[in-house]
Amino acid sequence: MKKIYQSIIFLVAALFGVGACTDNFEEINTRPDRVTATHPDYIFGLTTVKTLRELTNDNNWFFFGNYTNQWSVIGGSGPHFGFDGRSDRIWNNLYTGALNPLFSIINNPEYAENPEFTNRIAIAKIWRSYVFSQLVGLYGPLPYTDACNGQATIMYDKEEDVYRGILNELKEAYEALKTTGDKYPENAEPFLKSDIRRWGQFAHCIRLRTAIRLTEVPEEWAPGLAQEARDIVKEELSSAQNLISDNSGNFFMKFGEKQEEQNPLYRDVISNSELVTADPGNFPVIHESLVLWMSPDTYDDPCLDVYMTKGSGGTPMNPLPVYLGRPHSMESPQDYDSYKPIGWSSPYEGLRYKDFATVGKEFSKMTANFYFFSYAELCFIRAEAAYKGYWGAVGNAQTYYYNGIDARCTKYISEEGKALVSTSNIEAYKKVSGIAWDTESDTVTSRRVDGEAFRDYLGIVDSYLGKEDNFKRIIVQHWISLFAHNIDNYTLLRRTEVIPFKPHFGVDQNNGYVDARYGYTPERIIYPGTERSINKKETYFAIDNYLLDKGNAPAGQQDQVTYRLIYAKDNPGLLNPGPVYTSPLPNMARNRIK
Repeated sequence: MKKIYQSIIFLVAALFGVGACTDNFEEINTRPDRVTATHPDYIFGLTTVKTLRELTNDNNWFFFGNYTNQWSVIGGSGPHFGFDGRSDRIWNNLYTGALNPLFSIINNPEYAENPEFTNRIAIAKIWRSYVFSQLVGLYGPLPYTDACNGQATIMYDKEEDVYRGILNELKEAYEALKTTGDKYPENAEPFLKSDIRRWGQFAHCIRLRTAIRLTEVPEEWAPGLAQEARDIVKEELSSAQNLISDNSGNFFMKFGEKQEEQNPLYRDVISNSELVTADPGNFPVIHESLVLWMSPDTYDDPCLDVYMTKGSGGTPMNPLPVYLGRPHSMESPQDYDSYKPIGWSSPYEGLRYKDFATVGKEFSKMTANFYFFSYAELCFIRAEAAYKGYWGAVGNAQTYYYNGIDARCTKYISEEGKALVSTSNIEAYKKVSGIAWDTESDTVTSRRVDGEAFRDYLGIVDSYLGKEDNFKRIIVQHWISLFAHNIDNYTLLRRTEVIPFKPHFGVDQNNGYVDARYGYTPERIIYPGTERSINKKETYFAIDNYLLDKGNAPAGQQDQVTYRLIYAKDNPGLLNPGPVYTSPLPNMARNRIK
């Protein structure tokens, strides 16, 4: 970020600050989601920076890292699956902070009706749709049609209406782009440096990602939406020239060296040794579930040492795996005591922060990259679409699957330009039983005792893949490829529900979970307290009419993290939970019924 951003930030801060103190009491309840119109060149860059900061701050590891079952953070209420006031910050930074300047550009007739601003308006629409795609995937119904209009009361739109708006606007925007037209100044557009061709590609990729999310929405929930989405997937994938073709086309922003530009994980955790020493439980280590899929004892993933930094290895008297992952609940279920074998104890008792594998330096360094969309993701979407019959020949799914593995493993390059993962290791990995297409996991040969390495510490879930599990293979690789991009990964898991994760057995908040003994990963995040206060009527109308089964839920019921969104598959629960619970553990998500 150049000096111009400091000027831009000062200018917009001033715009937001004007009138903050007022003698007009009737203005106190005016919504803070509107800025005074100013030239697009001075405010567009703020929206991309604001979005980057929100997607990468401590919510990324404190909440969503836990929700993806790739990172593990113990401290606080969020990791215990009770999303609290930090959700206000997501809404404030993405809905209010990132969207508001975009609306001030798009809705100003001085620019919208001026052909000299055609590209800048289109780019603002692309980014607006990207931000909305993130918000609707987290909250569900939200203000869209009347968003950011400065009124205290704003109508909510159904999820399906928001999605249709996003998909239509992205197409409208990329069709409006002119390669010889106007541009934002490069130093005022930090994402793609005002490269019009790249903005078109980004719009196509986000439209594709948004559409694939909706391809299995039940017909009774949103009539026609799934077929519309499948048609869009086919349309986008059939125009390869509009998409990226390798890792050189990845969409990312790179953090800087100045303190305000640094990777938040580095700035707020890694560089703060006093904070780490005082309370290491609040910082991300690798989750047990990811180790089950990447460990040398299971599939020996070639990116293992890129994603993870080894743990201590224990002591000679008590050796530990150097790739040790930590589960959400390091204890046993609360009513497990009477079923424990004699002498059994949790393998995590007495362990220290340094005993666990931690997030790799590629992701925790000061100037790390943050990816908004990657070629690996495109490959896995192609594999899924082909496998499901939405696009192309079904038999091509295998090729796209292997292309995705190649892409995710070759994405990481050293500062000197050297690949961090060797081609030979990648090729060997693609031949491993369970990873190779149409193969069964090898749980016998050199895999500890009786396939133990494939199972979690309670023996409830595992990383086994059968010959028939090709779709699951695609999703597992897609999930691994989104490491550190936790909101996108959280969305992937909810829309597929094929990777088994045991629930959190330390749930201490009763946000819709049965008697608070355990909780599966939350289905969504709740609306912020400010929205439920200022825009109470419309917020609760959306909760009552767009999220709940009205046959079972009373009007005005409290917002819950367990209400399932329209694109999310039903959590199947655990098929073999062991001796404690009857099979299966019931799914806590309330099914949305028309």
